[in-house]
Amino acid sequence: MAISWVLGSGGIGLAVAQTLSNQGDEVHLLSRRPVEDNFSTYQLADWHWASIQASLKTLPQPDKIIIATGMLWTDEHPPEKRLEDLNESRFLEAFAANTLITAAVIEHLSERMKRNTALKLLTISAKVGSISDNKLGGWYAYRVSKAALNMLVKTTAIEWQRRYPMSAIASYHPGTTDSRLSQPFQVRLPEGQLKTPQDAAACLISVLDKQVTPEQSGRFWHWDGSEIGW
Repeated sequence: MAISWVLGSGGIGLAVAQTLSNQGDEVHLLSRRPVEDNFSTYQLADWHWASIQASLKTLPQPDKIIIATGMLWTDEHPPEKRLEDLNESRFLEAFAANTLITAAVIEHLSERMKRNTALKLLTISAKVGSISDNKLGGWYAYRVSKAALNMLVKTTAIEWQRRYPMSAIASYHPGTTDSRLSQPFQVRLPEGQLKTPQDAAACLISVLDKQVTPEQSGRFWHWDGSEIGW
């Protein structure tokens, strides 16, 4: 039985945990809110570095890790449309949610991985975090924090190739999914483009199973299995 960690219980995270559990994985879900299901759930008071690592220390060694946390907007800070909207606290919030959670997990893993560890880690990024794909601008804090996440993934893959050659890490763009993060922007979507959390989870797990391999570690995957440029 594979052991899977899932961080985040939003639309995609909860659907991924449920799908993996239904497939027979031993699932351990880390969440800010209480979740009742047929897998183990660990409720965190916050997503701070120390809180994450304290919880991870109680979990068994994983075969798969899916990090499904992220923040695009808050009531106080909608996505920036122009340079005058830039704000220090907004950037700090974005980096904490979109970059540092994955960094905390990776640092913790360095204490327990061995050369023969076979582990897959997939963290949800966003296509707007691709520098080469940026044609529209805007959404500064979100774009910058997701671009930083992508660099974290790429740099980690290089070190893992040397130290843990049987393990793999990847960034992933799930497409627009029906969740709290996307709700303010759903009205602009073409018909049929909005995914259910269950469909998004199925696509994510397919990419995790087929494309997140040691030979292809450190890449940025689209939900349809194609590769996104950095």
